[in-house]
Amino acid sequence: MKTEIRYVEAVQNDALEEQLGTKLDGLERKYDWIMDATVFFKSEKHPNEENCVCEIKLSVPGQSVFASSNEANFNKAVNSSIHQLSSQLETLKGKMIEH
Repeated sequence: MKTEIRYVEAVQNDALEEQLGTKLDGLERKYDWIMDATVFFKSEKHPNEENCVCEIKLSVPGQSVFASSNEANFNKAVNSSIHQLSSQLETLKGKMIEH
């Protein structure tokens, strides 16, 4: 799977990219029809402490699947976004099997 990572007002972090790669590899092993991923890491200014945003868009046959999370740090944001994507992909897999 081709993965594009972009940072918006956030500093590039190799350890974070490695964590993301591991999580995306796990999704790809379970759902081998994922074509590519686009990931945005954004630092936003909020009154609360949850200012690290991770947005992930996966291209799958016929559509895209998107998840976004806003957490206290990027590691938690990645985990939350991956969890959301996993749920969406499982639902999509069920629909694909029905047809």
